[in-house]
Amino acid sequence: MKERMTIKDLPSCEQPYEKALNYGVGALSDAELLAVIIRSGTKNRTSLMLAYDILDMSDQYPGLLGLYHLTREELCKIAGIGSVKAIELMCIAELSKRMSRLSRMPSKILNSPDDIAAFFMDEMRSLEAEHFYAAYLDSKSMLIKYEVLFKGSVKESLVFTREIIRSALKCDAVRIVVLHNHPSGDPTPSHADIITTNKLHTACDIVDIPLVDHIIIGDNTYVSFASSGLIK
Repeated sequence: MKERMTIKDLPSCEQPYEKALNYGVGALSDAELLAVIIRSGTKNRTSLMLAYDILDMSDQYPGLLGLYHLTREELCKIAGIGSVKAIELMCIAELSKRMSRLSRMPSKILNSPDDIAAFFMDEMRSLEAEHFYAAYLDSKSMLIKYEVLFKGSVKESLVFTREIIRSALKCDAVRIVVLHNHPSGDPTPSHADIITTNKLHTACDIVDIPLVDHIIIGDNTYVSFASSGLIK
């Protein structure tokens, strides 16, 4: 008796592989794309059924976006998804982040809040905890490098002022931009965000490497301190 249902058990017109061969992978639905990755199901459920289970797992982040937020343990709760498949699915999510980032890399010129927010949006909007980033620019606003400084409240950023300045000096940066995300999706700055940013701005001015902006990333929206007149 067959113990696992595979994509081949579906009628040929419903098989993702067959559909991709005939019409291209762009014709596949989100569930069909996942089914190709999953490959095989269980005795009673095809890989396509498992794909729908995955897409329906997160109430807060339904669909493919849920892959950014589901843990290995959560994925393994689905019968038919073991540790190996869970890791493979998490790797797919991570690859999508990196590919999105690379698609924006050719110019790397970040000379406006829109440019900066667009570059970091996909990566930061899906983070479930606050992350604090620093980006280092040259005289032409070309991105030299960026780094994740810490996870947690932006109030802690003063602890990292020395690290920010040291990194800026080490890579010969001329300008600094800092960013953090609000997992709530609302990028409105808090009172602590404003106070901390101005203190960091003052510290950067002392070494003549100005902090030109602090951008708070929300869910497909952002606030620029520079554009809002919040940096004194």
